[in-house]
Amino acid sequence: MQMRLLQTLLILFLLASTAKADYWVQKSNVGGLNRADATGFSLNGKGYMGTGYSGTYQSDWWEYDPASDTWTQKASYPGGGIVEAASFTIGSFGYVVSSPSSNDVYRYDPASNTWTAMTPFPGGIRQAAVAFTINNKGYVCTGMGFGLDYNDLWEYDPSTNTWTQKSSMPTNGRHYACGFAIGNKAYIGTGIIPGSGLMNDFWEWDAITDAWTAKQNVPGFGRIEASAFSLAGYGYLGMGSNFGTYYSDFYQYNPATNTWAIKASYGGGPTEEATQFSIGANGYVGTGYDGIQPGVLKNDFWAYVSESNPSGVDENAFSFAFSAFPNPCTAYLTLQMDNSGNEVKNITVTDTQGRMFYKSKLESNRLNLDVRGWANGAYVFRIQNAKGQERTILINKL
Repeated sequence: MQMRLLQTLLILFLLASTAKADYWVQKSNVGGLNRADATGFSLNGKGYMGTGYSGTYQSDWWEYDPASDTWTQKASYPGGGIVEAASFTIGSFGYVVSSPSSNDVYRYDPASNTWTAMTPFPGGIRQAAVAFTINNKGYVCTGMGFGLDYNDLWEYDPSTNTWTQKSSMPTNGRHYACGFAIGNKAYIGTGIIPGSGLMNDFWEWDAITDAWTAKQNVPGFGRIEASAFSLAGYGYLGMGSNFGTYYSDFYQYNPATNTWAIKASYGGGPTEEATQFSIGANGYVGTGYDGIQPGVLKNDFWAYVSESNPSGVDENAFSFAFSAFPNPCTAYLTLQMDNSGNEVKNITVTDTQGRMFYKSKLESNRLNLDVRGWANGAYVFRIQNAKGQERTILINKL
């Protein structure tokens, strides 16, 4: 009896913790054409995104102002149309490494809206690499070019405008990986290694020791063309695809504990080859290929708001909570929403790999589900309002 009481109290605590959860908010569409394989970064409180594929390779460049939620076209990338380019920021400048037919490097100055040619990338012509910044130096790792896949890591020093090779990633070469930097360390994972298939491994590189360490695998199946960014000491990674199966799942990585946690799925739905950056307390993701209508290019743009720091987003505009009981469930499950007005709400259920299992619109604040035919396991339930904001809870079916 005491054990049952403790389990009930634990479930109630977990349910209560969802009252203030992470979520996504849709923002103004990215300027210009719908696209995928663009590149982007943030500087001085603003975001920058451009290039990519829109039927042809593009060179246009756009600035995003989160204060006004507006996009402004800026000077185009001077190297012509490019796709799957690597980019990073150092100080007040952004750097773009051209691809797939050149190793040119250009520095973007947002103050003057000008581009300046820098020392070309010495690692050869490549695309689909991972880039990051640590201690005022830029880095490019992995990628592919002319039938080769790379595992090398290169460091750019803006004070001397020179590149230096560092320790290679201790796996075979890969492309379509993703990653982020936190403090003095970078984290890279997923992608495809020819001969080994799609990967969900995850590696830490220490800029002080120039050493690599294997970390806890990314949840779910191996994937390519995922999105990743860092916020407030945590890493976030998700989306991408697995041989035609597109994902919307999203995860938080805690470097202190080497663990992953399920977070609110991407507001734009299953997507691959999106572009991302973070500004202040929020992450931003946009464009890419639509997983609902394969081959369709997107221009939607979403802000990610974490539980701990919802700066810049009106939390009062999205105040409902919901509970689910019994949890764990065996035959029937009841979802109960609070009195949150007459907004139309959607419910989606995915497995822990982000694969869609159930989807419906909610016309009332209560829903009873017959789950007797569901396989045993964990399911992620998400309730979404008309603005695309979400509340999430994990349900176990026994």
